[in-house]
Amino acid sequence: MSTMGPRVVTLGGGHGQAALLAALCLVECEITAIVSVADDGGCSGRLRAELGMPPPGDVRRCLTTLARNRRLAEQFEVRLLAEDELEGEPAVQRSAGNLALSEAYHTFGSLQAAVDWAAELLECRGRVVPVAEVPGVLAVYDMVAGALQGETNVEAQAVSPVVTMVHGPEQANPAAMQAIEAADFIFMGPGSFITSTLATLTTAEVADAIVQARATRVMVHNLESEGDQTERFTILDYVRLLRDHLVIRSGEQNFDFAVLRHQALADGQPRFVRSMLGDGTMDLTAPLAVPGKHQHDPDLVADALAHHFDFVLRDALSVAQPSRPEVVQTFEQSVARARQRLAELEATQAETQAETQSRAESQAPPSSI
Repeated sequence: MSTMGPRVVTLGGGHGQAALLAALCLVECEITAIVSVADDGGCSGRLRAELGMPPPGDVRRCLTTLARNRRLAEQFEVRLLAEDELEGEPAVQRSAGNLALSEAYHTFGSLQAAVDWAAELLECRGRVVPVAEVPGVLAVYDMVAGALQGETNVEAQAVSPVVTMVHGPEQANPAAMQAIEAADFIFMGPGSFITSTLATLTTAEVADAIVQARATRVMVHNLESEGDQTERFTILDYVRLLRDHLVIRSGEQNFDFAVLRHQALADGQPRFVRSMLGDGTMDLTAPLAVPGKHQHDPDLVADALAHHFDFVLRDALSVAQPSRPEVVQTFEQSVARARQRLAELEATQAETQAETQSRAESQAPPSSI
């Protein structure tokens, strides 16, 4: 174990993983957030299609959660209207942080290098690691909808998913593999169970590394179902599906993991409870959300980590000084260059399309009357 506390790996993407990272910032530990590269919607999906890069949105969200430089983190989350939008067309907003990451990706040729660059600007408390350096395509077999390709399609159409995998990356990011091997704790979830948690651990050889790791493995359960995808799932369905995918991808069966999940506090009930699920999985419960709120509360999650896993709560969080002018300038210049690059790309594509159409029209046989 590190002198800075246990080495902790989180796997997932989006808001759920960010909620856990916010709690981990309140305890003594070394954090590595391993993030899915299968997102194909919104600003991330558009940059992925335009530049061929892995989607930056989920890594950006993790970066801003871990950032000590809160002022710059707020700038990373600002939404900008794309410069190429036409009047009357649906507005597509660009995330400033995504744009900065795309420019760094262009400069360094690596999403990990771009993320590390951003983490230095943001003065992050841990490291954010895309699970692979190439985009992934989420593939799901659904008992009702059949075979589905792409995260957006899965979110829209899946009602009874049974098998999940990610096509594209043949090898995981070496930084992800090293972090898993060295981890004391591996947290899978919370977040979208199919499109974030399973999408990350079924990328390349990640599942095998999780099973082989010496770490304590924990599935962090979501507060509520995700609509049609998991509406009928019980806790045992989640456990079974997670175990099945770890077995399928690793070939191993002799491993275990615990479940950490929310249990609202009732009169006379212990705050923290350890029990066993029907299949023998360790079930750890605690109040993880404020009544009436539909998101994990960082302070409550940190308390649960301290009780169930002996994490040490931090006395106080250090706060970074306001951004140095050169740091803000570096960020703003990256955003501006990215917007210019994308505008030039759009213009080139439009010109090419016009030339292709003109050539096709000139070669078309004259119409007979």
